[in-house]
Amino acid sequence: MPLDDRTNDSARDERRTGPHEPAAIERVVEALRELRFGSVNILVQDGVIVQIDRTEKVRLRGGR
Repeated sequence: MPLDDRTNDSARDERRTGPHEPAAIERVVEALRELRFGSVNILVQDGVIVQIDRTEKVRLRGGR
């Protein structure tokens, strides 16, 4: 890949990174914090995090 193409890719990535990006990353970290069983789904549109879904499963022992 020529150097000019890599430079253009970096500039394009910088334009897509908005001022809220660090806040979005922190929200992902918060969704993961203390999660023992479950999942975190991140919806991205045009390189920007637009939605975070957290599903937590509660495991019950001896509940037959």
